[in-house]
Amino acid sequence: MRLRKKMRWRAELTAALAEIGDGAHSMLEYRYVRQVERPHRLPRADRQARVVRGGRSSYRDNLYADYLLCVELDGRSAHPDDRRWQDIHRDNAAAVDGLLTLRYNWADVTQHPCETALEIGAVLQQRGWAGALRRCGPACAIPR
Repeated sequence: MRLRKKMRWRAELTAALAEIGDGAHSMLEYRYVRQVERPHRLPRADRQARVVRGGRSSYRDNLYADYLLCVELDGRSAHPDDRRWQDIHRDNAAAVDGLLTLRYNWADVTQHPCETALEIGAVLQQRGWAGALRRCGPACAIPR
């Protein structure tokens, strides 16, 4: 992109590449960062965080390690119905270790980002986060 003077969608592509470099692996994960986490001033999660349990590794979409909270984003292509039980068993095993998992889908992130941020913020605050959510705009569901 640096070699081209004109490039359509340069700003958007640059932003997307930065998020990919930070661990966003899908458009849903990209939108979570851009529509839920950042605009509402949630703490920054570790993306694709490696968690080892019983000698086996798994990766969490968004891990707020200091608060023992994981936010998983379930798109249809990466989480088909026949693999859903794998996710459930992994979440149950994580709960034994004190890690709470919240799961959100495309509609939660793209159509209800403020409500999603409100839930995540509430859990983070219950688990010790001293921060405060920010309203992303005049129609935001975050209380004043």
